Amino acid sequence: MSPAGVKTPPPWVVFTDLDGTLLDARTYEVGPARPALDLLAAHGVPVVFCSSKTAAEQHPLRRELGLTHAPFIVENGSAVFVPDSSGLSVTDWQPASNERRERVRVLGRPAAAVREGIARAAVAAGLKVTGYGDLSVRRVADLTGLNADAAARARQRDYSETLVDELPAADWLTLDRFLSVEGLCRRHGGRFHTVTGAGADKGTAVRVVTELFAAAGHTPPLTVGLGDSANDEGMLMAVDRPYLLAREDGTWARIERPALRRMARPGPLGWHDAALDFLAAKQTNR
Repeated sequence: MSPAGVKTPPPWVVFTDLDGTLLDARTYEVGPARPALDLLAAHGVPVVFCSSKTAAEQHPLRRELGLTHAPFIVENGSAVFVPDSSGLSVTDWQPASNERRERVRVLGRPAAAVREGIARAAVAAGLKVTGYGDLSVRRVADLTGLNADAAARARQRDYSETLVDELPAADWLTLDRFLSVEGLCRRHGGRFHTVTGAGADKGTAVRVVTELFAAAGHTPPLTVGLGDSANDEGMLMAVDRPYLLAREDGTWARIERPALRRMARPGPLGWHDAALDFLAAKQTNR
């Protein structure tokens, strides 16, 4: 995206998960994906983060990668943020509750309400679960491999809670039934579980952003999605050209949809491969 935001609406928009996709699952580095990001920028293709990460986590990464004018989707689709510099029309959205010049559309529920609902659901299910809000910054850092500053940003959840427990599959399904009663939904992101309001998901948020670009150009852009886990299914279902990256063990998450492209390499390497693939498609209009 150009420094001045959207002038000529882009024909393509890329939506990407972060951990295990654009970022290495262990080091959280972009590494091999950076040349592909530069190519996309040269072609005027916006890259929109669509992640379980918080706004506090995404802001420094967007600065580092030169994506500060692009919209971004936080906490598993619980909210969509649009910078004033994007050039997109969101004047009817509420100002973000921070010092940045951004507007936000909230699709989920406040984090406090989510945590209260989790607590009631856990009691009803006869289970004990632990979220980031129950842990110290140091403990979150130990569990995730993040440094202390990054772990603190991960705990700054506005619309969701991350559960870190390792429970049998049957227990998670039991918990899901009681979360549903509370109007909540759990999604597994590969390592941890994110609980949001039931109305929030990555697919819905992707469609919101796509409509913004369509309104700017009077025609919908072609959309690309890149993800690596079951958590990304909604996003991959909502885009025109979906890419599923391999996990670190070489397997793929169990996601099925027509035209799904499976990339053999994980993380930033697979991201690079996918970017070259759809740039070739863009140039040949296929």
